[in-house]
Amino acid sequence: MNIDNLERQHLEINSLFSKINKNLNSNNITNDIDSLVWDINTLAGKLNIHMKTEDKFLYPELINGANENLKKIALEYSQEMGNIHKVFEEFKSNFNTKNKILNDIDKFLIESNKVLKLLKNRIDKEDRSLYPKMKLI
Repeated sequence: MNIDNLERQHLEINSLFSKINKNLNSNNITNDIDSLVWDINTLAGKLNIHMKTEDKFLYPELINGANENLKKIALEYSQEMGNIHKVFEEFKSNFNTKNKILNDIDKFLIESNKVLKLLKNRIDKEDRSLYPKMKLI
């Protein structure tokens, strides 16, 4: 399976993480709120496409493939992703508009850092542990 598209998506998602983190760490979050909302919703769209691609094509191919190591990893990652997707969907639902963020900036900052760390760790895990193994077969 060619994973170039998935790797490209990871680069785009990581770029959005950086932009969002920069805005989260600014001195006055309200100055960058429109950009922040745009980036959160863009991230949601890119993650949705990426997760669907993995769930529909990548993981089923690996689970049904001959490589036992990749099969095991795919099963584990697929189960983990369900939980991660749920956490992100809740975050997006709570903070996908300017008013929702401004209504509780402190909670938004706490949740943003938690969710972005969770997503970043997952993408790094795929880049370190899964994708290199796939390139070897």
